Amino acid sequence: MALVEKAADLWAQVEKLRKEANELSLKAESLGQEAETSASDAIKLLSGSISENDIKEATNAQNLSIDLGSLVEKAAIATEEADKIEVLAEKALADSEAALEQYLIDFPEDDEIDTFE
Repeated sequence: MALVEKAADLWAQVEKLRKEANELSLKAESLGQEAETSASDAIKLLSGSISENDIKEATNAQNLSIDLGSLVEKAAIATEEADKIEVLAEKALADSEAALEQYLIDFPEDDEIDTFE
């Protein structure tokens, strides 16, 4: 049962990381749209005379782009971590299946017993 529990724990981690990566991707998408709008506005503002407010708008656009890059990086890291843990979870599941098969070979009389109650 320890192998099954290990596999279940790993799959739970995979699910959590995939959810986190998805949420980060959605945030990045939203921030990307905001950054695009902000950059476009900043370009328009900077095409004429430049005021202190125009510089703030351009700085905001730049900061949004930096934040976007950070979110995309975090999403990629979470996805990569989920991929690694998924491999471990698949191995743990295969190990538990192999252990169960070996148990049924070693103790065929237990094959009649419902072990999943």
